[in-house]
Amino acid sequence: MVENSRAQNIYYRIITRSILISDLNNMKRKQLVFLLPCTTRIKLCAFVLISVICCSFGEDGDDQVLKLMAFKNSSVESDPRRFLTNWTPDSTSVCSWNGVHCSENGEVVKLDITNATLVGHLHISDLMLLPNLTELHFGGNSFYGNLSSSINTCTFEFLDFSANNFSGDLTAALDFGSCRNLRKLNLSSNGFYGGIPHGLGGLCGTLEELDLSDNYLTGGLPSTFEFCSSLLSLNLGNNQLSGDFLSTIIGSITTLRFLHLPFNNISGSIPQSFTNFTQLQVLDLGANALTGDLPLEFCSSEVQSPLDTIILADNYLTGTIPTGLGLCKNLRVINLSFNAISGPIPSEIWAHPKLSDIVMWGNNITGEIPQDICSTGANIKTMILNNNLITGKIPVSIGNCTNLITLSLFSNRLTGEIPSGIGNLANLTVLQFGDNFLTGGIPPELGRSTSLVCLELSDNFLTGEVPSELANQTGLLVAGIAPKRTFVFLKNGIRAGCIGSGRLIELEGIKRMSKLYDLFPFRNCAVFRIHPGNVYYAAERNGSMIHIDLSHNDLTGTIPESIGSMYSLRILNLGHNRLNGNLPASLGGLRSLSTLDLSYNRIDGSIPGTMQMLSFLTDMDVSNNDLVGQIPMGGQLSTFPASRFENNSGLCGIPLPLCGSSRNPPPPPPPPPRVEGDSSAFPLRGFALYFVIGYVPFFVCSFCIFTFCFDLKCAKLEWYRIKVQRRKRK
Repeated sequence: MVENSRAQNIYYRIITRSILISDLNNMKRKQLVFLLPCTTRIKLCAFVLISVICCSFGEDGDDQVLKLMAFKNSSVESDPRRFLTNWTPDSTSVCSWNGVHCSENGEVVKLDITNATLVGHLHISDLMLLPNLTELHFGGNSFYGNLSSSINTCTFEFLDFSANNFSGDLTAALDFGSCRNLRKLNLSSNGFYGGIPHGLGGLCGTLEELDLSDNYLTGGLPSTFEFCSSLLSLNLGNNQLSGDFLSTIIGSITTLRFLHLPFNNISGSIPQSFTNFTQLQVLDLGANALTGDLPLEFCSSEVQSPLDTIILADNYLTGTIPTGLGLCKNLRVINLSFNAISGPIPSEIWAHPKLSDIVMWGNNITGEIPQDICSTGANIKTMILNNNLITGKIPVSIGNCTNLITLSLFSNRLTGEIPSGIGNLANLTVLQFGDNFLTGGIPPELGRSTSLVCLELSDNFLTGEVPSELANQTGLLVAGIAPKRTFVFLKNGIRAGCIGSGRLIELEGIKRMSKLYDLFPFRNCAVFRIHPGNVYYAAERNGSMIHIDLSHNDLTGTIPESIGSMYSLRILNLGHNRLNGNLPASLGGLRSLSTLDLSYNRIDGSIPGTMQMLSFLTDMDVSNNDLVGQIPMGGQLSTFPASRFENNSGLCGIPLPLCGSSRNPPPPPPPPPRVEGDSSAFPLRGFALYFVIGYVPFFVCSFCIFTFCFDLKCAKLEWYRIKVQRRKRK
């Protein structure tokens, strides 16, 4: 009985396999099945059905393994972080693989290998064979190749290939025409060039987010984008786009919420139609070639605008600041820097309850800062209004702006004194009041600003002493809220007559660097160096200020001994004042100091030997003082030119003349008395004499040698002629 059952099972397996493998439409195989008994056929059909179901599930799982392994083998050449280590062909399920996301039914719906640092030639066709795959997150890798595919079916809805190594003409390298359900496409930070494909406009029925920023794209925006009725976010920044397509194309995409087009060459004016974008939250058109006035109707409609950020910096805009911007109830950031805007800042903007960033430097803005600023609120975090024509006094109420991080008002026409309440601003990181007409003393309360890293008060009429209290923050400074903006330090070139260390400039959204040469006349400095970067804290805790510039004022008294305790200090400029007394030996404790300018003061005494310990010092100037004694040997002090020590009453030593030697070089010996007939008294006669004595023998010897060589050559020719004649006779 057991043998019969085993034989029957074997028979069922043979028949089942033959049915599964062969064509069921073959009549002979059907006849073979129907020859079986009825009960046997029922059992066989049930078994076949179960087998087909089981095999189908197994094949789908195996199929996903095979397709993903095919992608790995064809597209991944290097996996330095071993991110795909558990992608193995013997896996029973891909849902446990790194980066693979599955649905409840075990189907692959998402691949996320963001920042996995994979390297390889991407073959996207392998992934298009997965019928349920909708999202590819491939940003932050090093894939290259072509993104086109010959497969006509596409289920992708989200594609992120940002920050890879894709390159080539975008019109030829991109073909997503079959991806009719695509909602988000990110190709930013690659090497694509050429124009924007017209076919992308054909996806606008579903496309919601498009990011092509940080490439090398040229031309304008295709007209097919006029029909992008679903587009919410468009980022084409940092390319080479040109033309006037704001009014013709983008002006019709009223669904936009985020529009980023900075760092291109877009021309024309800002269209009035932008004021009808009732859903627009961010408008960034900085660093282009836009002209004309700002639209006056911003936020003028009855519908409350969600506009949060407006960046129009580094263009050629003119006119005044629209009052309507103050009606944008959700507005937080305004950046109109580096234009030719004139007139005052409307009171509606100053009184805006949510406004946090007012950045309008490098214009022709006039008027005054309201004396009641921050009296009803303290939301302002950034106020950068340098290089304008602002007048009046710095409001005392500015001490109520407790959220201030950056306060830059240099190069204006401000008068009056510096409010002491600024010392209460615990978050203040950058304070710049230089190049104004401020008077009075430096508030000692500034030493209470435990987040302050940059203090720039140069080029004013400040009097009194350098407060020793400035060092009170040392050891108390903590890494506060550093401004998340791009700055440059415009460092003066090293040359005679070039005075001052330089200036810290906010450069967020600025492209025309050449304009800085016209905007900042650095006192006879024909050359200055640009050091881009960000403001940062040198220490997480227990630090001190990094940059102090109090130069070009009328400060008196001595340099405080406490300054030497500010061990995080990088730049100290006290030049062009009336400071006196000795240099404190504590300056040797400024181990991080790179720039020190004490020139044009009345400092006396000697240079402390402790200053040779300043191993990071790259620029120092103590000229035009009353210093005496020997310059300390060793360290960086001996590497500076003599001009950095000149015009002192008694300094000596390298690079100046050695101590004990005469300060002036000895005069040259007098010429010998002229003697009658001496050739030195008659230069032309002496030259003729030298010519006769030196060159005539040379020509004579040359002529003799030439004659000898010529005769020798003639003799050789005659000998050769006679030899030839003798051979002929024989």
